[in-house]
Amino acid sequence: MQLKSRDMEWWMKRRQLPSRLRQRVRQYERQRWAAMRGEEETEMVKDFPEGLRRDIKRHLCLDLIKQVSWWWCCGGQVIREGDPVQRMVFVVRGHLKSSQCLSKGMVATCTLGPGSFLGDELLSWCLRRPFVDRLPASSATFECVHPTEAFSLEAPDLRYITEHFRYKFANERLKRTARFYSSNWRTWAAVNIQLAWRRYKSRTGGRASSPPQHHDSERRLRRYAAMFMSLRPQDHLE
Repeated sequence: MQLKSRDMEWWMKRRQLPSRLRQRVRQYERQRWAAMRGEEETEMVKDFPEGLRRDIKRHLCLDLIKQVSWWWCCGGQVIREGDPVQRMVFVVRGHLKSSQCLSKGMVATCTLGPGSFLGDELLSWCLRRPFVDRLPASSATFECVHPTEAFSLEAPDLRYITEHFRYKFANERLKRTARFYSSNWRTWAAVNIQLAWRRYKSRTGGRASSPPQHHDSERRLRRYAAMFMSLRPQDHLE
C-alpha cells in the first residue's frame, strides 16, 4: 500500500494535478484498499481462462451466495404501488407484471422476465445525499403472472454495499446496465421513443393518411409522454 501510494503521489505531482483531484484520487485508493483488504484479486486472475476464473469466483463467493434470500412466488402481489420498498428483487425464473397508475384511470404496464429486477427505488435511496432514513415508496404494483423464482437484497444489505463500494457506482457501464433493466426507466423511455416516432411520421407526411383513431392514439401518447417527462426516474447515479 505504501509503495503504491508513493508511486501515485509521484505521478500526480509530475502531472501537476490540482489539489482537488489529488484528494479524490487518494480517497478512491483508500476505499478500494479497504474493500479489497489490500489484495488485487482481479488483477491476479484476469489472465486466467474464463472457466477457471468462474470456478475461482464461485469458490470465493459461495458462502456469501448461500446467505442471499431466495423466494418463490406462485401468484398474487409482490408489492403495491405506494408501499415502502424494503428489498430489491432479482428475477431468476418466471415473469412479473408491473402496473403504474398515471391519472384518470390510465395505467402503464410492462412485464419483467429473467434478468430483470424491481425495487430500484431502494438503490436511489441508498445513493441519495443527504441520506434519508425513511424507505422510498414503490412507484408501481408488481404481481406474479407465472410461477417466479427470485433472490432479494434487503435494504440494510444494499446500503452496506453502496457505502463500501460507492466508487463502483460511478462506472458508466453500471449506470447504463441499471437503467436498461429498470422497469421505471424502460416505461419512461418507451413512451418517449414512441412519441418521437409519431412526430417523425407526422413530419414525413404520414399524418395526412392516418385514420381518425390514429389521432386519438397520438393524443393519448402525447399525454402519457407529458406525464412521464415530469416523472423521470431519479436513480442518483450521476
